Amino acid sequence: MVGKAAYQLPLADPVVSERVLCTGYNLSYTFIKIFGNHRKPQVLKVYSNLVQAFVNPHTTEGSEQLGQRIWSILQKKIFKAKDYPRGEAVQISTLESLLEKNLKLASKPFKKKKSVVNPSKKKQSASWNRHKMITSLAQNSTFWILKIIDGRKFPESELQQAFDIFQGALQAYFDSKKSQMKSEFLKEIFRRRPWVGHHLFEFLLEKCCGSKSEFRRVEALDFVIEILKSLVSVSTDESGQAASRKILDNHLPKLCQLVKELVTNMPEKQSRRAEVRKFCSRVFQIITSLNLSVSFLKALGSDAQTACESQLGELFLALKKHEQ
Repeated sequence: MVGKAAYQLPLADPVVSERVLCTGYNLSYTFIKIFGNHRKPQVLKVYSNLVQAFVNPHTTEGSEQLGQRIWSILQKKIFKAKDYPRGEAVQISTLESLLEKNLKLASKPFKKKKSVVNPSKKKQSASWNRHKMITSLAQNSTFWILKIIDGRKFPESELQQAFDIFQGALQAYFDSKKSQMKSEFLKEIFRRRPWVGHHLFEFLLEKCCGSKSEFRRVEALDFVIEILKSLVSVSTDESGQAASRKILDNHLPKLCQLVKELVTNMPEKQSRRAEVRKFCSRVFQIITSLNLSVSFLKALGSDAQTACESQLGELFLALKKHEQ
């Protein structure tokens, strides 16, 4: 009870602040030692206390050593632990709340302190390093929370709020200049937890087509390929191929729309043009391997085919020849 009361004290005074945070640190560490078993839902409370203490500017800015100790516990005792919270006591609402907070934290831009006039390079560097650590913490937290969700095996009907949270984060990635969500982070989510990407695939294709930011559109092509790789089976088994054809056939209209958008609005920058060609090449390979070239070309339409021939040359002609 002492620890809980300490968390409710004001953090205005630096001395009180550090005492409070040390109490929280000791309390959390004690929890881990007492519970031992990482399957217990109380570990989520331990995790929340530690993250709250770490993110609080009165913590790590006031005591670098304390911040490092909290960081070490989170990494070694929680994220890298062999087990994680399980069982029916782990509520989806708790996980959704943590997921939303961490996705927002992972996309938060770096802000210089307005109150500080001409801060030293050392302080600027310390603030930037702290920001990077918080972003990394948010990313690792997201992976950990998704692992817990996966372990609980919730039915899809109970995951709708989680999908909505991801969709909101993805929308902010495309639409908001303030979003600093890293593309590699999103790609890693889709790689580790394919079910997230599968549910968001249609939405992702729509956002890629309608994105006002050429940079974001081209960057997000990696997401599309990552999801496609998990949607489409590489199995040579006939039933596996048939299932993959059916899945991709359902997404063909919007996939064709994206290809059309890319080739009719080809980026001027050479590096981005190369990314578009690489994306189209990978899509054509998948289409060909599943014998969907005829359906793809039909859905693409004559105007888009002409644009593909103009912008992609032999890359596209090879696809057409495959059906002749």
